[in-house]
Amino acid sequence: MSTPFPPREPLPGDRAHAPAVFDAFGNQIFPPPSPMPQAGHRHHCAVCRCDHTAGHSREVSRLSPGVAVALGAGGVLVTGVVLVALLLSVAVVAASVAVAALSLAVVAVVLRSLLNSTQDQRRTRRR
Repeated sequence: MSTPFPPREPLPGDRAHAPAVFDAFGNQIFPPPSPMPQAGHRHHCAVCRCDHTAGHSREVSRLSPGVAVALGAGGVLVTGVVLVALLLSVAVVAASVAVAALSLAVVAVVLRSLLNSTQDQRRTRRR
């Protein structure tokens, strides 16, 4: 079935019409674009609930001296905890390697003494 009016190609001056988008609570998230933006046009953002002009610069937040000291102390504390954890893990690994080497040495001494004792008994029987 054909439509009586076929879709036309958009003209250069046409703007796409975007419908408004709402969230589950009925709040408008993205408003449709305004037909003609102007130089002094005020922009309303429904997501962050701000209402500012398009040319307004963003304010820079500054830390108070107490907050800066607290952040620095927290960073030093976290770095210290990480370094202590790394040193403890290295110490545990070194201790386990030392225990493994000691146990291998004990096993080698016991095997050597067992082999020497069996060879000594054979020599005494032949005499």
